[in-house]
Amino acid sequence: MSPWQGVTSDALSHLPWAVPRTEFLATARDTGTEGACLVFLISDEIPRSARAGYAQLIIAYARANEPVTIDRDGTSALLITEGGVDAGAVVANRIFGLMRRISLETTIRAGVAPLSPADPEAAIAAARQRAERAAPAAVVVAD
Repeated sequence: MSPWQGVTSDALSHLPWAVPRTEFLATARDTGTEGACLVFLISDEIPRSARAGYAQLIIAYARANEPVTIDRDGTSALLITEGGVDAGAVVANRIFGLMRRISLETTIRAGVAPLSPADPEAAIAAARQRAERAAPAAVVVAD
C-alpha cells in the first residue's frame, strides 16, 4: 500500500491533536457567552484525499487555548474561549495570514458565530452557514 494513498473521510475526524466533538461541545458549554465558534470550510475544488493536510494546518495554526474539532469533510471548528465574535474574526484573519505565506488562503473561507452554552451545536451550524457565504480568504461574522 502506498504511503501517499488518500486519507478517508473517517480519518479526518481523528487527526492527532484534534479534540473529539464531545469534548469540544463540553468545553463550549463551560466557556459561556464570552465564547464563539469559528468554522473553516475547505474549497470544494480541494479533493477529499487532500483535506487532512488542510485540517492539520488549521490545527497547527490554532493556539493551545483554541480547541479544534474536525468534521468528516475536513471542516474545522475552533472554539474561541473569550472575546466573542470579534476575537473569532481576529483568529480567522491570523490563520488566513499564515495560509497566505504558503499561497493557500484562497482555498478556505470562514464564519464566526456567538457561542450559546445551552446549544453549542447551533453555534457550529451558524458559523458553518456563514462560512458557506464567505468569499475565499474571508470571514463572515454576521447574518
